[in-house]
Amino acid sequence: MIQFASLVLEREPTQWSTLPAAAATWLQNGGVAAALAVALVLLARAIRARVSAKGVEAQIIWNLSGRLKSLAIVLQGCIIASAVGYGVLLLIWLGALFNVRGMGSVLARASDWILSISGFLALTVVIAPVLVDVATRFRWGRIWAIARLSWKEAIRGRVIWVFGSMALIFLFADWFVTAKAENQIRSYVQVVYWSMAPLFLITAGLLGSFSIPTDVLNNSIHTIVTKPVEKFEIVLGRFLGYAGLLTVGLFAISGLSLIYVIRGVNEEAKRESYRARVAEYGKLHFAGTKDAAKAQNVGREWGYRTYITGPTTKQGADFRQYAIWDFASVPSDLAKRDTPILFEFSFDIYRLSKGTEEGKGVVCTFTFADGSISAGSLPDVVGKMQQKIDAEAGVAERIHKAAMAGKFGQELVDLDKKYKDELIKIKQDAIKEFRIYQFTDDVSDQHTQEITVPASVFTSLVRTHEDAKIPALRVFVNANKADQAQMVGVARQDFYLVAAEMPFWQNFLKGVVGMWCTHMLVLGIAIACSTYLSSIISLLNTMFLFLAGLFGDYLNEIAERRIDGGGPLESSWRISTRIGFAERLSDSPTHNVIGALDGVFSWWIGRIIHLLPDVNRHDLHQYVANGFDISWIDVLFLDNALPLAGYMLPWAVLAYYLMKYREIANPQ
Repeated sequence: MIQFASLVLEREPTQWSTLPAAAATWLQNGGVAAALAVALVLLARAIRARVSAKGVEAQIIWNLSGRLKSLAIVLQGCIIASAVGYGVLLLIWLGALFNVRGMGSVLARASDWILSISGFLALTVVIAPVLVDVATRFRWGRIWAIARLSWKEAIRGRVIWVFGSMALIFLFADWFVTAKAENQIRSYVQVVYWSMAPLFLITAGLLGSFSIPTDVLNNSIHTIVTKPVEKFEIVLGRFLGYAGLLTVGLFAISGLSLIYVIRGVNEEAKRESYRARVAEYGKLHFAGTKDAAKAQNVGREWGYRTYITGPTTKQGADFRQYAIWDFASVPSDLAKRDTPILFEFSFDIYRLSKGTEEGKGVVCTFTFADGSISAGSLPDVVGKMQQKIDAEAGVAERIHKAAMAGKFGQELVDLDKKYKDELIKIKQDAIKEFRIYQFTDDVSDQHTQEITVPASVFTSLVRTHEDAKIPALRVFVNANKADQAQMVGVARQDFYLVAAEMPFWQNFLKGVVGMWCTHMLVLGIAIACSTYLSSIISLLNTMFLFLAGLFGDYLNEIAERRIDGGGPLESSWRISTRIGFAERLSDSPTHNVIGALDGVFSWWIGRIIHLLPDVNRHDLHQYVANGFDISWIDVLFLDNALPLAGYMLPWAVLAYYLMKYREIANPQ
């Protein structure tokens, strides 16, 4: 059966195995920012010190109660230890820069550990006073009262009327829906998600940017802070109140949108996208190509897929290129099923010739094998398996012919059935012995197709190895021999095992959770900026960070100097001198200076990119539109909730200090 759904993921979701590295990166980046902030505070305190009759005034950094004075000593020790760590790292880096013997290897081995530990100590210095205030001075009853007040003010300000504009989307969405029947769900989901996202983003930005500055402008904040209310309680109350309002509005609109999406779904769209496949992906590598990590590049601008070539009749039988998916493990419940196991794939065909038949795809062989079988040994194993099947089938055929002599009627029917059952048993026994199952299919261009593997066959292929490096299942894909060579483009997500299917409505709401994370991100940044900046500047700053975060992948390419044509100066030089991007610049003083300046620019982009939010990770509409389940753990928790919390924590700490030391009437 041919369908038309495909999930394209250019970035792998965060997994438990990659979480430690992500946490270390967060410690390093956040630690550097915290260390710079502590250094600036200490410098400012030193400049403001005044000499009195008793000498230099004591530098009071933390205003802690008597029973917490010992914590100040601990934090001072953390400052010293962190400064020593960064100083040692600076010396090692200078030694490596000036080619001091052994410093390069020391930098490679110790830099991550020193940065992580020093960053943890610097963050401890910054965050510890916040936690002490939260535990000893904050009262959640006061925060809840401010949250309710924020909710009421937003409703009185008729902000919720903005949500009513979604009715216009429901009325006119059909203008933007494609006429192809199988794209109905995909089009509806895209229209609904892309409509709700900017609507709630603008609302979140306006609420967060104008809340505290408006209170200051109207002098209403003085009425609050002169009461026994902490300044940061106002920030938390505002955030929780607006967050609650946005959450209720978002899920109310999402419920109506879900009804709009699922109404009158046609059969083609149901088969394609009105699903939530729980897909298991294998690790992709190649055999028979120059690089095991990727196949050939056919020159297409989008390098998501690489291509394997099928042999021609003029080439020898030894020419084989494989795309290989290694499934480290498979769900244990699959072995208990009686129904066939479903695999789906969606490949790209790159034609080197027109082909003999119009619209015909490329014939490919799918080999499901035990994980210990390699690409080099596969042809021999397949050959031995086929020889055994042919030999035993020949014996069975001779016995069958001898048994048919003199038989008529029902006896012949019974003998034919027995003979066919014997052939099936011979193949099943061979599969169990050699642990290989092959399937040949005509692969169409950019169409999702399916393969069903009998449950008994699947059980005999998959087994648990003592060696963790050996996958539980390995799938080989190669293009069959043809008169003219054709190429098949593959990516990791192009082939997957469908372990289960979940309800579509649940998956739709999971996608809304990703959208909710984006709204909380914008709201948090806007409120944090508004603790110090004016309303308009806070809104502009929030818009800048959000828009810059949308282009995070491109900025990463600039930081890593992977842009064709070089950096901005080199690109300008090439345009002005009409030098092509593929042509290498000569080794001249001018070109060296341009390269050095572009290197400084790339280094600067690499530093500031850590300040930008990764907005694209929260866009989950692809999963919903193409019928793939959004995982609670890998996608929603590890790839959305944790990064959101990690990014918002430094903003919350910054807002705490900005609000704490802002010149507003202090509580009595």
